[in-house]
Amino acid sequence: MIISYPPHITGRWRGVLGIALIVCFAALADTAPASASPPPALFETETGEPLSIDRLATDLADRRFVLLGEKHDNPEHHDIQADILRRMIAAGRKPALVWEMIERGKQPEIDSFVEAEDTDPDAFADAVGWAESGWPDWKFYRPIAELALTAGLPMVAGNLDADTVRAISRGDMTNTDLRAALRLDEAVPESVRDALLDEVYRGHCGLIPRTKLSPMVAVQIARDASLAEAMVRSAAMADGAVLIAGGQHARRDTGAGYHLEQRFGGKNIVSIGLLEGDLEIVWAGEEHAIPASRFDYVWYTDPAHPKKDYCADLKARFSNFTKD
Repeated sequence: MIISYPPHITGRWRGVLGIALIVCFAALADTAPASASPPPALFETETGEPLSIDRLATDLADRRFVLLGEKHDNPEHHDIQADILRRMIAAGRKPALVWEMIERGKQPEIDSFVEAEDTDPDAFADAVGWAESGWPDWKFYRPIAELALTAGLPMVAGNLDADTVRAISRGDMTNTDLRAALRLDEAVPESVRDALLDEVYRGHCGLIPRTKLSPMVAVQIARDASLAEAMVRSAAMADGAVLIAGGQHARRDTGAGYHLEQRFGGKNIVSIGLLEGDLEIVWAGEEHAIPASRFDYVWYTDPAHPKKDYCADLKARFSNFTKD
């Protein structure tokens, strides 16, 4: 039997995993049904060790802050988020649930909804104006909300509203209370700012000069700070906090995880990056390893949609814009 390992799995872990896999394959050969589900492509980034969902749930059972980073249009990622939340609730946890997808200005609507003791997730979506928000179909997020509402978890709007984003991008944010709460006047290390600049530059396919991207970087920093502040504030009134957000926001080196720990003094944090990749390639060891500074765990799923050349689309849009 030839066993291939992902790049996450190195050194002594290969020997340990190899023995375990051989024993498991031998035991399962006669007992496992043909339709048995494959193990999740779930890895601890520090060691490269694959682990089970049960072991992950054990680690999360007493974590104060849990960041769940998704690819927004991948339904499987939302199923995984719901399963993780379900396991935390089953373990007796009642954390606040912070949503990237809901702007802070919607918090009064959320509070009124909760005060009315309504637990209908579709009514919740209506209350926060989900259909008009531009986020993916509510059906993907519905299981997460249903779990949270049924369990009585605090629901928290974490993102900045459009007016605030525009003010930040122009450099004339006048809401001094919010600026102070998010600590936006405190300097962000150059290494973090440079890493974000690289991400934004690549995200726009190199079509915008780096010198023009400072407003976008400022907005990204403010959004991450907003999510982190919402987690700290809500955790003080609940049993910790869980963040539902895009993968970049869930990062510990540059995203909300960085602000949570370095600017707001959060402790006992764990970040899980839900990533897309060809699982055959992942298990064959041909995926790039994810730095432990970025996420504590990574969980690969198959892509939700056929591969698309986003840069070609963006370039065409830029061309049309310059012609007008």
